[in-house]
Amino acid sequence: MPFKNLALLLFSLSLFGCSMAPSIDTAMPAAQTPAAPLQTIEHDDGTVAWQRASAPFSKSHDKTIFINLPKTFSFDSHDPRFANFEGDANTLRQHFREQLEKQLTTAGYRLVDKPTARALSLQISIADIERAPRDPNVTEYIPIGMLVGLSLHATGVRDDTLYLFFQSEVSDSLSGETLARAVDRASGRNIEQDQGPAVEDVYPAMDTAARLIRERLDRAFQPAGSA
Repeated sequence: MPFKNLALLLFSLSLFGCSMAPSIDTAMPAAQTPAAPLQTIEHDDGTVAWQRASAPFSKSHDKTIFINLPKTFSFDSHDPRFANFEGDANTLRQHFREQLEKQLTTAGYRLVDKPTARALSLQISIADIERAPRDPNVTEYIPIGMLVGLSLHATGVRDDTLYLFFQSEVSDSLSGETLARAVDRASGRNIEQDQGPAVEDVYPAMDTAARLIRERLDRAFQPAGSA
């Protein structure tokens, strides 16, 4: 195969194939799937989202948000490498709130400290936390490279990627009526196989989740068919 064609093939594989990331469908408990009248509006390997109606949020609500986070983030996991991580839960909650507030205010949302008329309530929790072998580098899609990569992981040399699953719900802040729900997967830092995560390893996942949630709110406020 000519080198140019081989390079294109490897690049395509690096974008579309052989990801080791846990699928949203396998990580999301069935109880998190909402019943009608919510309809699926987005579903891929890293996100699933539902919305109550096709009308934009702007029909009944202003860009006013009441952020309703749990008092602390819980990291329930059977993996012993997550042991003793609860002590950082409050720090992580504060970091996530700051990132979420930054995303929303920069995009023109007004934040309120209590439910109010025409405001939305945004509730977010961590649905799951997992770790999986780091995705292969481009060279590891070559058969010999793939064997080397698998051998490194089997012997404990190759690192893992940390994944968090964020469950979000948007509702009318006064009535509590659910308007939309979603579960997003976001990746943290790569860590060694035998390591437990440090608080800084989770930050990238939280930063990504805050952006994804804000972007989905933006789309929900846009009229159907708008850019």
